[in-house]
Amino acid sequence: MPPNDPFGLIGQVLDGQFQVDKYVGEGGFSSVYKGISVGLNEPIAVKCLKLPQALGSALVESFVKRFRDESRIHYKLSQGNLHIVRSIASGTTIAPTTSALVPYTVLEWLEGRSLAEDLNDRRQQRLTGRPLAEVVKLLDSAIDALAYAHSQGVVHRDLNPGNLFLTKTPAGIKLKVLDFGVAKILADSALAVGPMARTMGNVRMFAPAYGAPEQFDENVGPIGPWTDVYAVALVTMETLRDHTVMEGEHIGEFAMKALDPDNRPTPRSLGISVGDEVESVFARATALDPKERPRDAGELWGMLKHAVSVDGQSGRKAHSIRAPSMPSPGPPDTQRVPERLPEGAESPIIELSRPATTPPPATGARAHGSTLRMAGAPRSGTQALATTPAPKGNVRTTQPMASSAASISSMSSISSISSVSSRGISHNTPTPSFPGPSSPSVPSSQPARTPVALLVVLALVVLGALGYGAWVLVGRAHHASLAAVPTSWC
Repeated sequence: MPPNDPFGLIGQVLDGQFQVDKYVGEGGFSSVYKGISVGLNEPIAVKCLKLPQALGSALVESFVKRFRDESRIHYKLSQGNLHIVRSIASGTTIAPTTSALVPYTVLEWLEGRSLAEDLNDRRQQRLTGRPLAEVVKLLDSAIDALAYAHSQGVVHRDLNPGNLFLTKTPAGIKLKVLDFGVAKILADSALAVGPMARTMGNVRMFAPAYGAPEQFDENVGPIGPWTDVYAVALVTMETLRDHTVMEGEHIGEFAMKALDPDNRPTPRSLGISVGDEVESVFARATALDPKERPRDAGELWGMLKHAVSVDGQSGRKAHSIRAPSMPSPGPPDTQRVPERLPEGAESPIIELSRPATTPPPATGARAHGSTLRMAGAPRSGTQALATTPAPKGNVRTTQPMASSAASISSMSSISSISSVSSRGISHNTPTPSFPGPSSPSVPSSQPARTPVALLVVLALVVLGALGYGAWVLVGRAHHASLAAVPTSWC
């Protein structure tokens, strides 16, 4: 068999309508040719199943029947989701060079490359990972396709970067899912055709580097959508770091790693920096017990997107403190705002909200959103202040600025921030304080008190005392005269 045409199919017309033009390559269990649909004049891919020569005739017949059934399942799935490579037809042919039976599936031709090729190119360029948000966006369409398959009762069972294909679509570059040829159909699936829930003898078809524990040992649990969830987690982490998660020389080594209860793969265990929520999602997705994992790809992806959002909000709050509303600033001629940060000052991390009634800032500052922005400062929506890291936690405290130019008169009545409302900030951490501006001395406008005024006051006091004494003496004399009147007069 020539290496560039293992089945000798180049030049053949399959089923009278699919012309095979050239050999493209092969995967673990299939070889792929490129051709053209004679009737539609559209490019196609012809995927041929490679059957091991050691299989007996009975097992080959069972294999071919399964391949045909699952080709029909793939066709139905591709009609329901645009992110699953479209299946056009399927059949069998006889290889001219070997006279062997060759089951094949005709698929839409995709321009692009697999995620495995993309990762390999990045490794050759010595690239070391992508941001989590970028990876989530990249894999989103493929996970949508997988979630749809799970909703139809279909498990892929061989999800790996080689079965995810980056291709151009009217909506831009999208990742499509290939190869449902080894899919397992759940017993209660509406798409099930015959006894599809059984594996074929002792033949297990999956890439060991992405195999879930239950694929190596059936005692761990049954195969289901949670099996694909495990593979999705490994593919996602590989895309995050541009390096395979599970490595080994043979299937036994992969099995030992997948079944090790004390060494579960998570981003942090691989040196990838993620938030607590994201780490928790991956820990669940790669759990040894299938019952601890998310039930399907849709649930996993929803959890991951929520975790990314929560960690993002926590990160922003942990690096910013919103102060209470400031009082109205003083007269413009007393307000001073620093024109620039001192050397070595860090980027702004503190937001100072202004109330709606605050007058416009003084010369040297510009209104920017709901904050006070210094001249020359970046338009980041925050007030730039020189900062130094606090001794613990994520809170930063302000460093007093030297010279009177560093004072802000709108803060003249505030010496510290009394309350901090920010998720992720310890309430035991001292709140940042701001140095208030020095108050200028104002000359007194009251008249000086003279000795003459004091004498007048003293005289008035003496006269008052004398008057009171005379009034008391007159009152007593009158009382004595009344007491001398005989009682008979009454």
